[in-house]
Amino acid sequence: MSETCSDYQTARLRDRKTKRSEGLGTSKKKKEVEIDLLPCLVHVSDQYTPFHIKVINVGVRDATYVLDGLLYHESDLRIEEHYTDTSGFTDHVFALMHLLGFRFAPRIRDLHDKKLYITDSSDNYPTLEALIGGKINLNCIRSNWDDILRLATSIQQGVVTASLIVRKIGSYPRQNGLALALRELGKIERTIFMLNWFDPALRRNATAGLNKGEARQAAK
Repeated sequence: MSETCSDYQTARLRDRKTKRSEGLGTSKKKKEVEIDLLPCLVHVSDQYTPFHIKVINVGVRDATYVLDGLLYHESDLRIEEHYTDTSGFTDHVFALMHLLGFRFAPRIRDLHDKKLYITDSSDNYPTLEALIGGKINLNCIRSNWDDILRLATSIQQGVVTASLIVRKIGSYPRQNGLALALRELGKIERTIFMLNWFDPALRRNATAGLNKGEARQAAK
């Protein structure tokens, strides 16, 4: 098991320069530049040990980089399940986690406002009508299935990094077939996860996992 948490590191750069003052010989002038709050995404194992740290771009969701730590760490850990908070998930990430063989359990804020997605008519689920957000476009998934598998294989084999793909498909127009199909697949995985979230054991495990990352930060 593993979890991600956002962290910040401080870097200081010192530059010493010599400046000649008019008619007064030379004098040394020290210039210090501080670069504070470099955002990092830290992957922590269930033994509280960080196994992957990546400096990330300011303003980019943690979800963009979550898979990098699971796929490209150089430790001997075999990650099977991963926890993260709300900023660590998107429907695209849900889909890729499933395709790449990871169990994904994000702690989603305002989960009660999220909708379920189904593959048939909502008339078959009258008691859940208020919770249903729409119907999965299975035809879109089928027609792009080969491209989805090629994409997942390219990520797994390191041909392209996961963060690059997540960032690119997230910026594609909504009519892009591959991006849309991957999102539809992610809706299926997110719906299954939301139904599983009723299991108290899953909620306890996710909370305990995320608390380990937060405890590491507090101990710094």
